[in-house]
Amino acid sequence: MSTYQRSKNEEVSIVKEPRRIIPWLLLIVCVCELFYVLIVALSPLPKLHLSNSPLVTGAPWTLAPFYRLTDVLRPLAGKLLDHTWFASMLLSVAFLCVLALYLLAIVLVIRVRPRTEGWWLFLLLGGALLFGMTLLFQPKLFSDDVFTYIFSGRILTVYGADPLNTAPGHYPGDPYLVWVLSGRDAPNIYGPLWICVAAFLAGLSNVPVFSLLLFKGFALLTHLINCVLVWGIVGEIAPSRRVLGTLLYAWNPLVVIELAGGGHNEGFLLVLLLLATWLYIRSVRSDRRWLFLIMLIVFGLAISTNLLALLLAPLYLWFDMRKERSIARTTWKFSVCLLLMAVPEILILLPFWRGASTFFAITSAVDIEHFVHSPVGTLVLPIRVFFQFVATVGNFPAILQPIAAADVALRASALFIFVLIYVNLFGKVRHAPGSAALSLQRRRVEVIDTEMRLPAFDVLFYSCGIAVFWYLILVSGWFWPWYLLWLLWIVVLCRLDAFTIAILILSGTALFIYAFIGFTTGPIATYQATLIFGIPLIYLIIARIRHQKGLVVADERRGETT
Repeated sequence: MSTYQRSKNEEVSIVKEPRRIIPWLLLIVCVCELFYVLIVALSPLPKLHLSNSPLVTGAPWTLAPFYRLTDVLRPLAGKLLDHTWFASMLLSVAFLCVLALYLLAIVLVIRVRPRTEGWWLFLLLGGALLFGMTLLFQPKLFSDDVFTYIFSGRILTVYGADPLNTAPGHYPGDPYLVWVLSGRDAPNIYGPLWICVAAFLAGLSNVPVFSLLLFKGFALLTHLINCVLVWGIVGEIAPSRRVLGTLLYAWNPLVVIELAGGGHNEGFLLVLLLLATWLYIRSVRSDRRWLFLIMLIVFGLAISTNLLALLLAPLYLWFDMRKERSIARTTWKFSVCLLLMAVPEILILLPFWRGASTFFAITSAVDIEHFVHSPVGTLVLPIRVFFQFVATVGNFPAILQPIAAADVALRASALFIFVLIYVNLFGKVRHAPGSAALSLQRRRVEVIDTEMRLPAFDVLFYSCGIAVFWYLILVSGWFWPWYLLWLLWIVVLCRLDAFTIAILILSGTALFIYAFIGFTTGPIATYQATLIFGIPLIYLIIARIRHQKGLVVADERRGETT
């Protein structure tokens, strides 16, 4: 066989091989859809203790899968359905099956490495839309946050009051109050831009069923927009990873469940963050600085939605100014850009401003006083025991509060460690290579994203991911599964390494918080965070050890060759 014929055969096989996995991906979509239907059917089980919704009474047909499931299980399981552990086991099995199918799809795409034809995007969007439409009609929800959004919008639209300083409990006659549980006695803790969006959506309908579907449908729409943005961003920075990156986000069970199923506003936040990232990449590639100015405005809108964006914006700005030699000039430009970024936030906030009460209402979103499903919270009990032991042995006065001292010491230590990590990230993005030549030279020393077309953007994304990760671990006193959406949009833009795989594993284990809701006492309730964060952490430690051993072996071989 000639060289020309061999190359032609290889080209044909490369073209045909990606198409071979399409039937497998379609089969995965169909089977995965069955398990999403199972999740919808399991949600009304009383022992799961999920949040009620108006769909139960206003759209009783959504309970049809539940009745079919109980008709099948009741003769087989009998009274087991009335036990919390059995209901939790059923939901856990459904989660495991969905995650296994998601992993299978990832493995197929990695092995085939398909090209970036546009029809791949429609395939991924079709699967995400199918899953989302199924969860749109979930009768009972994993969280009642969407009702808090609806009520915040009604406070502004219907009652003309300030959601930042008015709790839903002030309106006991409102028909939506019955579904607001966790935020009934607390004012809105979201940004002013999201209040405007919630007010607009709440003003479109005064029927609870339609309002719920409207908010969840908006969250599903943001998810689809994010898929397109991820496709565009990865296509700019690493085209060979375009299909994989979009798949990692579009079909991620946590993303689908939290946005389409829970209606969380993180989808809107991710639209702004991804749009800002795309604008910045386009400004770098085309050298059009006016796109950079638009990026600053979009980042300001993201900050006015969620203060988390304040964690990422400085890293983007410091990364952009890494070519500046003068520290004084860099600091000046950095400060000016931060001020420009604050302009849209200030303009949106002005109509809501009521002085100090508004300031504390906005900043209260950063809760470091409580420990709910927080990894740091697992250290609270042993540290309190230690402080009480010291207070007892030392015969300290009764006026001293060892428990309060233990909590303050833990929070202060965690916050101090986070500040050190965050400052170190500024050094990383500052010394990131500013040209392709320097980037290639750096890759000879350490393993960096070799598929990245734009120099040093892998350093920027990795630094942002580390910042959000340690914020969730050390600073945020609360942890709920949808908080990982703050991190997943960054992970899907990066190559698969130990850190990104650990975060993807965490996005799967975090779902099992919902299976543990019914356990209010016992070891499972106390150490939920340990169970959820433990598996990704163990994987990360093992991967790091293996990586270090690999570096040692490579150095030894290099020395022998020399």
